[in-house]
Amino acid sequence: MKKASLVLFSILLLGVLGCEALNTENKKANSDDKIVKEDEEKIVKEDEEVKSLYTIDSYMKSVEENLEAKSETLISNIKELHKYTIYTKVELLDFVAFVDDPSEFNLSITMFSMDRQANEVFNEGKDSTFFAGSLGMIENVRYTHLLGNQTEDFWDFYEKNEEEINLAEKQAFANWAADCWKKADGQAILLPAYFSLHDDYESFDLKKNQWVTDDEKWSY
Repeated sequence: MKKASLVLFSILLLGVLGCEALNTENKKANSDDKIVKEDEEKIVKEDEEVKSLYTIDSYMKSVEENLEAKSETLISNIKELHKYTIYTKVELLDFVAFVDDPSEFNLSITMFSMDRQANEVFNEGKDSTFFAGSLGMIENVRYTHLLGNQTEDFWDFYEKNEEEINLAEKQAFANWAADCWKKADGQAILLPAYFSLHDDYESFDLKKNQWVTDDEKWSY
């Protein structure tokens, strides 16, 4: 009887140990599954965050924030114009933005003194106190930044929305220039003043805050 009891006890003990081992294994498996699930959810979340950056609204918010960061420089340079006596043959001031390589996201603005026939005016007299010609207003404004290894995703987004993005960028540049012009008291300068992208067909009237065609701007 004692031998039988001992055998039975051993069987029960093995059963208990087996159950504990099985429970431990199940807990480990569940823990591993949980970690894998959390990792997968993290990856999905990161992917969603990256994708959310590539929308028209989020992209333009980035552009506007980067432009705003350079506002003080542009405002200060526009204020310098108040110190000049502008040559009498100058009929308007033309602020032209150059984006030589769109993939670099660099914007520069140069002001040209012009007549109404779209010709740049230079000081042909001997009096150097009169200003005519061109002045660099701001250079190499980086208006957006790519996120490291996300360049391929970004350009996929950009190419699919290029037309809409270009229009939105153009308006953002004009709004920024107009705001800086206003803060620099540009309205005190009596000459008409315009902002445009190089080789574009229309300009933003900084006095009237509206887009005008080349026919309205120039008297060819």
